[in-house]
Amino acid sequence: MEKNENFKSELETQYSILIQANEKKEQKRYIFVLTILLVTFISVLCSIFFSYIAFKNSKNINVENNKNITYYQTLSVKYNDSNNLSLSEIRNGYELQTPKVIEITNEGTTDISFDIKLASINTNLLSTNKLVYTLMKNNDNVVSKELPLNDKVIADNIKIAPKETLTYILKVTFVGAIEENNNNYYNSKIIVEQKDNKLNLLD
Repeated sequence: MEKNENFKSELETQYSILIQANEKKEQKRYIFVLTILLVTFISVLCSIFFSYIAFKNSKNINVENNKNITYYQTLSVKYNDSNNLSLSEIRNGYELQTPKVIEITNEGTTDISFDIKLASINTNLLSTNKLVYTLMKNNDNVVSKELPLNDKVIADNIKIAPKETLTYILKVTFVGAIEENNNNYYNSKIIVEQKDNKLNLLD
């Protein structure tokens, strides 16, 4: 009888241990599932939060763009050959055979101011008093002066409207007397300088 009591007690003990093990297993499974759900929930919340921030920022950018219109200031310059002004064999009655044609277009959306200047001058002439250039704007004379011996602006602070095109023609003649010398030369570069951001614009 005592053996039966011991066996019964041992069986109950083993059964109790088995139940406790199952309960711990279920508890671990429950914690694991709960952790997965919690992580998923936090991820969804983070995704919603960052999506909202991105949407808000993009909306603010669109509003800002509508308030502040961006104006592009860009000139395009074309020459009939290049921006080099090359005069050679300067003598009595000299005339530049092919005048320099400069076509300037405002490709932007606002008025732009620019200068035209002669730069990088190289000549063997001691004086250019009689070497005269004429600059024409849209077939109207703008200026008629001696070519400079040093860098100089020959058209100052010209304003051009959006999509407008201005055409300049530069002619050069020698109006005085000079000893016959086919080695006389005058070379320079024609520079169009946008005044707003000081860009030198070449073809």
